[in-house]
Amino acid sequence: MFLAVRDLELHPLAIEQNFARGEIALEDVNLEWVGPMHIHGKAQWIGAGIRLQVHLQGQFAPICARCLVPVPIEMDRDLDLLYRPAEAMPSENDILLPAAETDVGFFRGAGLELADLIREQVLLALPMRTLCSEDCRGLCPGCSANLNREACRCPVRAQS
Repeated sequence: MFLAVRDLELHPLAIEQNFARGEIALEDVNLEWVGPMHIHGKAQWIGAGIRLQVHLQGQFAPICARCLVPVPIEMDRDLDLLYRPAEAMPSENDILLPAAETDVGFFRGAGLELADLIREQVLLALPMRTLCSEDCRGLCPGCSANLNREACRCPVRAQS
């Protein structure tokens, strides 16, 4: 769904969208998409930008950092985002941004693609490092056995 500035300048846009598994690319970040994602809310033009107020609900499975097993996570959150045209972005010569500008995103062109925004927000909401459990034993560096599920298959090395 494309959120066009020219449409939003005329009236707010109600958003009710389901994204099927795999509809938004997440493979490049080692994240499995477990089930459908539902988004509802509204987009509107306010002053000099697009305000997006939506509720996001979906299931994802980031990969455990130690054993590489998918870890299911339920995402259920409200988002209140503000995007301004890139032309309004402060120049490189501006040293300090006003506090109000630090939570603003920027876009180029005639508007925003909803799928791109949602992908960004899903990635920002996930933990930096996911573990299936605090005591995860990980993978054996020699035989790659998942030490949570099986014993190491490495041959015993002879003592000299």
